[in-house]
Amino acid sequence: MYRLVRDRSGQSTTIGVALMLAIAAIGVTAVVALGGTALTDSQTSVDIQRTEHAMTLLDSRGAMAALGESESQEVTLSGSGDGSYRVASDSGWIRVVHKNFTDPTPSEEVIFNRSLGEVRYTRDDAVVAYQGGGVWRTQDNGTVMISPPEFHYRDQTLTMPLVRVDGSGSASGRVTAEVTPLATGTDVQRIFPNETASTADGPGAPYDDAGDTSYDNPVTNGTVVVTVHSEHYRGWATYFTERTDGFLSVDHANRTASIELRTLAGAPGAFDMPLVGESLETPSVARQHNVSQFELQLAPDSSNANAFNQLHWSMYYQGTDGQQFEIHFAGQGRCDSATADGFTKGSTELSVSVYYRHNSSAPSEEWERVLSDPHVQTRPVHVDCSTGAPRLDADLTSSFDMEYTDIDIQGSDNKWHFGNEIKDQDVPDELTFDQHADDPGDDYDEGSDSEELGFLVNHYFSRLGPDFQLTVDAGPGGSQNRVSEEASTGVLMYDTIDGEEFIQFLHITENEVRVELNG
Repeated sequence: MYRLVRDRSGQSTTIGVALMLAIAAIGVTAVVALGGTALTDSQTSVDIQRTEHAMTLLDSRGAMAALGESESQEVTLSGSGDGSYRVASDSGWIRVVHKNFTDPTPSEEVIFNRSLGEVRYTRDDAVVAYQGGGVWRTQDNGTVMISPPEFHYRDQTLTMPLVRVDGSGSASGRVTAEVTPLATGTDVQRIFPNETASTADGPGAPYDDAGDTSYDNPVTNGTVVVTVHSEHYRGWATYFTERTDGFLSVDHANRTASIELRTLAGAPGAFDMPLVGESLETPSVARQHNVSQFELQLAPDSSNANAFNQLHWSMYYQGTDGQQFEIHFAGQGRCDSATADGFTKGSTELSVSVYYRHNSSAPSEEWERVLSDPHVQTRPVHVDCSTGAPRLDADLTSSFDMEYTDIDIQGSDNKWHFGNEIKDQDVPDELTFDQHADDPGDDYDEGSDSEELGFLVNHYFSRLGPDFQLTVDAGPGGSQNRVSEEASTGVLMYDTIDGEEFIQFLHITENEVRVELNG
């Protein structure tokens, strides 16, 4: 007997073919889907790149119109139906503020505060914009600068032809933009310097809280702060960082980027002596021993013979970082017209001391010189009794030798501003100056080595700088009335620091253009 067995080979072949067709279908679908996505991404990327080139051309033509080089310009803007152009005159703003121009009194002058406006192209999550004379691409929470704005900073001069966009409307596809200046030639609005403008309180000359009637260069005192509010603020922040060494701050919550430039104020020159408790400002001091002249002429509170007896008078600095510095004069004796040299002999002396401490944990550095005959006129530091009205003359940038030693404080330590620190601190046995290129790198041994007063002033000014102030102080009781600050004078000259974080000259113009889109 034979068993009949069914042949299943035909069925297996059919199933295999079906599976292969299914897999192929899935693969084709995936390829089509992925390929379509890649093609779309590629088309978007190409579209954005074309738009960037078109916006850069708009930037160039817009600058020609805004800066008065052309009456009008027409630019063809590329784009696709998936993206659109729009003019928004109220998009973003820029503000320029001069802070503390009456320093140390707090003050703030808003020099300029207007909207920027923009021409923008939007496709999906990408935005390409012409704003502030620059071109920016913002995408994925980041901004790239395609073309820089019309800001220039060089040699402490900030030039800001502020390009503002006016207009409205939108268009898509192949679009043309007509750019027309709203002012030409001499009609361009000059903001700073401005010798003729006179406005009410608010942006524009004159300064609201000062007697100035105009905006003049060079700008002095305080800081100049430029703030931009924009969707593209990250790009503005990058631009500020690359083009200046000012103090950058970014506020992500408010979408602002600010750059702060300090004014490059010069040395005081000849000055009237500040009163006790008041200060002499010493801004922008260069750090490499550049003090060329520092002289004091201290007049007594009266012309009597006892002038400067029991004298204690100083100029000091107390830094927020713990730095301390003091130049102190102490005197005993009286002028006497009966003697040949005009000074009572054997009972007169004048001491000069210099104190410095880098911070609260650093040792004190102390220098002193005691003169038993301060009436000798040939010395850089002396008391002049020859004119009938005694005067203390001190050349603080002279070769007058000062000994490295503990300052001898006799009696109450409140006669020095930092008397308590001086009295409680012993100077190190050895001191080395090596903080600056002009320092010799030599060691000073306590009690046996000396240094010129002019060198010490240069060294410590370089350590205190670039910005500090010297405050006048006097001892307690009768010694506080030995010097008449109202009748005293001084001269201080030094080289100022050379750095890109400073500003001396500010040139601002408002350059407005109207943009009309035709699609």
